[in-house]
Amino acid sequence: MNFSALKESAARYLGVRGARSGETEALIGSCLEEAEELGRFRFLIAEYQTFPAFLGKEPYLGFLAGCGGVALVASTLGAETDVRIRRLFRTDPARAVVLDACASALLEAHTDEAEERLGTPRTSRFCPGYGGSPLEDVREIFGALRPETIGMQVLPSGLIVPQKSMAGVVGIGQLRKAECGACVLKEGCAYRKEGKTCYGSERK
Repeated sequence: MNFSALKESAARYLGVRGARSGETEALIGSCLEEAEELGRFRFLIAEYQTFPAFLGKEPYLGFLAGCGGVALVASTLGAETDVRIRRLFRTDPARAVVLDACASALLEAHTDEAEERLGTPRTSRFCPGYGGSPLEDVREIFGALRPETIGMQVLPSGLIVPQKSMAGVVGIGQLRKAECGACVLKEGCAYRKEGKTCYGSERK
């Protein structure tokens, strides 16, 4: 896994843009190493030629337009990471914030890597809650994949625990990358104000 790319991703989660001080760089590097040691990455995937019924509405239909199949995915770093972050918030809040960002970056990277088995072309991952989609649709993914077997649970609110977990949809047969239009933070996004994106340095 590309450590430099992970550091850049963690910095974006932290909202750190531009040149970083040596102290910040060292802290991110240290927290990434700790996140890798703590993480117990687990992943589930199921492919479908016929779309599951909950995908028969917007914004899924638009996102999956032209796809010949779809995959449901779920992944987690495990509870150990969550426990460590909570403890750090009591003793070293600054490190807790950085470790939280590094764990998010690591989960994304591991999940992206695991999805490579789907081949290309494929879309980026689209999770319930993106683009105005119902957060409770995560229950549909849980019903199909049973990620309880890898230690994940869905709360009554629709949120997933452990916190460093995700569940989503990947379209197969079309190339469609992440875009700002599906993000719930787009209106106040500092990156968009600079003409950039959080998932890369390219112009919008």
